[in-house]
Amino acid sequence: MTAFSRIEAAKSTATLRVSDAFKNEAGAFDLPSILVGVVVVGILTAGVLASIFGVIPFAQDKGAQQDLGSVVTAEGVFKAQTNNYTDLAGLQAPAANPGQAGNLISSSITSSKMDVESDHAGQFAAATKSGSGKVFYVTDGNSNPIDASVTAPAAGSLAATAIGKLA
Repeated sequence: MTAFSRIEAAKSTATLRVSDAFKNEAGAFDLPSILVGVVVVGILTAGVLASIFGVIPFAQDKGAQQDLGSVVTAEGVFKAQTNNYTDLAGLQAPAANPGQAGNLISSSITSSKMDVESDHAGQFAAATKSGSGKVFYVTDGNSNPIDASVTAPAAGSLAATAIGKLA
């Protein structure tokens, strides 16, 4: 037997094995196996989608709360820079002149998603609406973001005015 004939014999054996696999019913997929595979993939996909759609609103709420943290920081910086702890009316730049020096919160920040209210008595309130639809607010007395649906501010307060402008 020559080397060439051995190669031909090996090729024909390999061909027989592959063709036998397709003819053999033990190597084929049956309908119940395919259905089990589809069900398993469906369950895994549902778990991934549920976790993704649970994380997105949480992240949007945390982002809105961080925005309010920035406003509280700006309020503290404004007080320190101006050495004025009672008149916070300059905290927010007027819409007519958003680049006015000394104002730390520009009118571009205050939009349909956020509003900052301040007065001449040293009080301020800021409210923001997250992408999930929740409204959070902070005041000069409480710098931790509060969910307005859980604890509503007093009617007529700066926080209620800020929340009212978001609606």
